Amino acid sequence: MRLSKSDVRITALLTDHANFNRHLTLMQIRTDVVCALYQEDEETVLHLLGECSALSVKRLSILGSPYLSYEELDNVHWHALLRLAKASQRF
Repeated sequence: MRLSKSDVRITALLTDHANFNRHLTLMQIRTDVVCALYQEDEETVLHLLGECSALSVKRLSILGSPYLSYEELDNVHWHALLRLAKASQRF
């Protein structure tokens, strides 16, 4: 893979170790697991990439669907997942 240093962060997405609120709370860096964009659900990789209502238009544009299940996300190329994560401005 030819990735820039900043794009190597895709491994954090793929391993569920990205700096989202739920993970940061588990690490005792934050105290609130709530999504910074949607303010209702836990901010996890799955929530951000597949479920967050605040990203439904961007998800539709980049991935072709406004909402994706875990199984559907499993079939998306990592490069598209990285594009969505960057577009969210949470990654």
